[in-house]
Amino acid sequence: MENPFAFFGIEPSLIIDEKALRRKYLDIQRGSHPDLQSHVVEPSADDSEKANEFYKSLMNRELRVKSYLMLKSNSDIKDNQLPTSYLMDMMDLSDEIESMDRSDEVQTKNVEAMLLEKETALEAEFAAIATNTVPDIESLVLWYQKQKYLLRLRKNFEGIEEF
Repeated sequence: MENPFAFFGIEPSLIIDEKALRRKYLDIQRGSHPDLQSHVVEPSADDSEKANEFYKSLMNRELRVKSYLMLKSNSDIKDNQLPTSYLMDMMDLSDEIESMDRSDEVQTKNVEAMLLEKETALEAEFAAIATNTVPDIESLVLWYQKQKYLLRLRKNFEGIEEF
């Protein structure tokens, strides 16, 4: 995997200056656009394509964390390291989502409140990890895996099917 941070010339970090990244992205796109580069006989679309891919990766927090972990971690981030208690909580929440009667507003709001509580706790966990100059990789891997579970449950709650 190529390093999206290096592509844009920024230090790998969990929190980035999104405006500065956007400026670098636009500079690369302008520099590789054929209409703006009349002196280039055949402009390479490679930089433009990489800029698109890497820009999307760095602007999306989960993909940015994944890129960061791929650079900084020796462990397999797909290797489930979550505690059994967390997995059981996720199974219970998944069962609540699956069994809720979507026409019952009270029940739907209660299930959403449970989901929101988990998401809020995970946001606080990320904030604690990201504020460290050198984030704890083990904690970040666990956060990343928890986030993947919660995103899946949120999609399920919203009725979005994954392929």
